[in-house]
Amino acid sequence: MGSVLVLLLLLSIPFEVISQTPNTEERTILLHLKQKLGNPPFFQSWTSTSSPCDWPGINCTENSVTGISLRNINITQKLPPIICNLKNLTVLDLAFNYIPGEFPTFLYNCTKLQVLDLSQNYFVGPIPSDINRISGLQYIDLGANNFSGDIPPRIGRLSELRTLYLHQNEFNGTFPKEIGDLSNLEVLGLAYNDKFVPAKIPEEFGKLKRLKTLWMADANLIGEIPDSIANLSSLESLDLWNNYLLGQIPSDINRISGLQVLDLGANYFSGDIPPNVGRLSELRTLFLDWNEFNGTFPKEIGNLSNLEVLGLASNKKFVPATIPDEFGKLNKLKTMLMRDANLIGEIPDFIANFSSLRYFDFSRNNLVGSIPSGFILLRNLIHLDLSNNRLSGVIPTSVELDE
Repeated sequence: MGSVLVLLLLLSIPFEVISQTPNTEERTILLHLKQKLGNPPFFQSWTSTSSPCDWPGINCTENSVTGISLRNINITQKLPPIICNLKNLTVLDLAFNYIPGEFPTFLYNCTKLQVLDLSQNYFVGPIPSDINRISGLQYIDLGANNFSGDIPPRIGRLSELRTLYLHQNEFNGTFPKEIGDLSNLEVLGLAYNDKFVPAKIPEEFGKLKRLKTLWMADANLIGEIPDSIANLSSLESLDLWNNYLLGQIPSDINRISGLQVLDLGANYFSGDIPPNVGRLSELRTLFLDWNEFNGTFPKEIGNLSNLEVLGLASNKKFVPATIPDEFGKLNKLKTMLMRDANLIGEIPDFIANFSSLRYFDFSRNNLVGSIPSGFILLRNLIHLDLSNNRLSGVIPTSVELDE
C-alpha cells in the first residue's frame, strides 16, 4: 500500500511542475498584449520576472487580473483579441490614445466586462448592431471618436448600463428611443453630435427614472421638450444647449426637484420663462441665454438661494423690464450675464451684496442712472461690462478688478 502511495506522489510531481498558475498565464497574455501594442515606453516595467499585479495599469483581485487602465500612453496600434483571454477582466480603460480601426467586436468574448472606456481615440465606422452581446456592461464611454451611422436600437438591451457616453462623434443617423428602456441608466451623454438626423427628444426618455445627467448639447434636436421630461425625478443636470428646440419651457419643470444645472441656452424657446423655475431650490446654474423669449423673466428666480450662475443674455425680445428687487436675494451669485436682455431702469444697489460675484455683464441694454458705488465692495470681480447703456454720472474711481 505504501509503495502505491509513493508511486502516485511521484506521478503528481511532473504535473505540478509543468502547469501554470493563473497569474503566470495572465502574465504571458499581457506580455503578448504589450508586444502587439508596439511596446510604448509605459510598458518598460512589464517583464517576465515580475508579477502583473505589480505592473502599472494593471489591477488585480485575488491575484487575478481584473482591470486594465492604459490611458494616455500613446498607443497607436489596433487592439488585439488576446485581451479577452483574461477571463476575469471587468474593467478596460484605453482612453486618450490613438487607437485606429472599427469597434473591436472581439470584446464580446470578454464575458465579465463591466466597464469599457474607448474615448478619445480614432475608432471609425458604426457601433455594431449587436452591441448588447457585452451584456454585463455598466459603463461605456465611446466619446470623442469618429463613429458614424446610427446608434443601434439594441443598445437599449444593455440592462445593467448606468453610464452611456457617445458624445462628440460623427453619427449621421439617429439615436434610438430604445435608450429609454435602460432602467438603470444614470448618465446619458449624446452631446456634440451635430450631424445627427434632426430629431425630437423621445417621450420614452421620460422612463429613465434613475437618470442624473442628460447631456444633449449640440445634438440637432428639434421640436418641443416633451412633457415626459418632468418625470425624470432623479435628474441633477439637464443640458440641451445649442439645438433647435422651440415652444415653451414646461411649466411643471419644478417637478425635477433635485435639478442643479439647467442649460437651455442657444435654442428658440419663446413665451414666458415659467415662474416654477423659481421652485428649483437646488439649482446652482441657470442658462437661458440666446433664445426667443417674448414674455418676461419671473421675479421668482430670486428664490433660487443656491444659484451661482445666472445667464439670461441675448434675449432681446423680452418685454422691457427692470431688474426685480427679488434678485437681491441671490447672494451666492458668481456669474450674472444679462447682456442684451431689454433691461430698463437703474442698476439696483443690491448688487453690492453679491460678494462672490466674478463676472457681471449688463451691456447692450437701456439702463439709466449712475453706477452704484457699492461696486467698490466686489473684491472678487474680474469682469465688468456695462457698455452700450445710457448710464450717466461719475464712474467710481475705487473700482478695482482683481486678476
